Amino acid sequence: MRLLVGGRVLSGGEVREGYALLFTDRVLACIPEPLTEGIDAERIRLDGEYVLPGFVDVHVHGAQGTDIMDASDEAVDALSLAMARGGTTAFAPASVTAPMPEIEAAVEAVRRGIARPLPGAVLLGLHLEGPWIEPSMKGAHPEPFILPVPDADWVADRADALRTVTFSPILDPKHGFLRRLCGLGIVPSLGHTTADFETARAAIEAGARSITHLFNAQTGLHHRRPGMVGAAAVTGVMCEFIADGQHVRSELFEPLCRLIGTDRLILVTDSIRAGGLPDGEYAFAGGRVRVVKGLPVQPDGTIAGSSLTMNQAVRNFWRATGRPLAEVAGMASRNPARLLGLKRKGSLDPGYDADIVCLDNDLDVVMTFVGGRRVV
Repeated sequence: MRLLVGGRVLSGGEVREGYALLFTDRVLACIPEPLTEGIDAERIRLDGEYVLPGFVDVHVHGAQGTDIMDASDEAVDALSLAMARGGTTAFAPASVTAPMPEIEAAVEAVRRGIARPLPGAVLLGLHLEGPWIEPSMKGAHPEPFILPVPDADWVADRADALRTVTFSPILDPKHGFLRRLCGLGIVPSLGHTTADFETARAAIEAGARSITHLFNAQTGLHHRRPGMVGAAAVTGVMCEFIADGQHVRSELFEPLCRLIGTDRLILVTDSIRAGGLPDGEYAFAGGRVRVVKGLPVQPDGTIAGSSLTMNQAVRNFWRATGRPLAEVAGMASRNPARLLGLKRKGSLDPGYDADIVCLDNDLDVVMTFVGGRRVV
């Protein structure tokens, strides 16, 4: 057993001072520190750090020099460690539109990664972003490899390695593909689409459970044409959100909490291999992007993912809104775990996996535990 003492523990929906966290591979208890005397456990002493549930990133392409499209065991290992360094303890790496053999190679790398121990964060399965998207909303996805007809049989053959599929509902007007995803236990997520308010709402009512990077590569909010964002506002759909202050201005973070609700917002990084690294030039989506002031852009100025880490996303949202840290941290742990149906992740309540991140006052990562094992 291990005992984290001297920190501020997020337990029972609030950050508690003077409490210790007792755990093995699962959380055992959050105990007032005076009551821990005599407990036979390895004591790990903190200096006032926050003790939070490990983050769950459901949309990340790469970080610290690696990308899931590298499709090797070495890349998966490196990405697993990079995730843990940013406080992420479980992740669903995202593919990018590419020739199908390259996507299949990424699926195979993920399948192997699910089946073996990793050095850092747990691999949950692939987030298939594309190729069934609209060219006019492609963002950084290479247009030559975009496909117009979703292939449910292709997905079904790889369902064991897939967690989420982002697609445009315009390409699935009768919702047959969407319903097949639901039947396979895969999260249907709407994105890279020109879908209007009615089309988006109909897809959500048919079973779509998520919107990919809200506001980006989709129709925005207009008072007579509410678009995808309007559909998010009037339904119960979960919404990914990139909190770098550049994909969406930070002044809108607080109004967004009131429009959507913090119980439906999911912080994601959407980071590429530049995640956690300095500005410069990096490979992404079959080309090169330049990261300027933390924002990756293609030569034509198109935004190409981010260089965020999850602890930075939490810090940005926390500072921009002034909301309680427990509430913001839930957007990076509890909410994504709920979206993916992860019954033992996203909380430090007893019985949950001991996926823990310890952060200092600036929300920089001090330690990360995955299943009770210290990996950072």
